[in-house]
Amino acid sequence: MHGLARAVRAAVAAHHGAVDLVLTGGETARRVLDALAVTELDPVGQVHHGAVHLRTPDGRSVVTRPGSFGDPDSLRHIVQALRPHSTERKVTS
Repeated sequence: MHGLARAVRAAVAAHHGAVDLVLTGGETARRVLDALAVTELDPVGQVHHGAVHLRTPDGRSVVTRPGSFGDPDSLRHIVQALRPHSTERKVTS
């Protein structure tokens, strides 16, 4: 888990701008948040049973979900909740 946390920290650092996170598994989520020095999370809402949408003080969205929760579409629903229009096709005329 420490290696995963370091890899996520490096990926976030290499990205320009805020990066939203979807973290599954309680201990894994805690390690990643620790590696990113996230010490405060404010609840925003629930995506579905067990998947909680939170916000960091700098405005980043974080969704945590226990590893055993959710149906086969759980992660897709979470991504759609974070970026509701990113999967819609934009039509120009």
